[in-house]
Amino acid sequence: MLALFWLGAVSSAYLGYRLHDWWVPAAVACVVVAGQFALFQMAAGSRGPIVQLVGFSVMNLVMFYATFGIGRAVGQRLQQRRKGVR
Repeated sequence: MLALFWLGAVSSAYLGYRLHDWWVPAAVACVVVAGQFALFQMAAGSRGPIVQLVGFSVMNLVMFYATFGIGRAVGQRLQQRRKGVR
């Protein structure tokens, strides 16, 4: 489950670097939460700890928006350097 979290964070940063729109981290978070839900269902059976899943969802969304913003800032800075604007 931690691997899904870090994979989502890295992919969100890369998509921010590529200057995608701001809805992209939410889509990445939805995909990761779906994967985490599947893992919870396999590990805990039909009644998984839903509160823990909600906590992970919020943590994913915050982390993915943060890494997306960092990647976007780096991408914009490099784009400005290529154009010669300071």
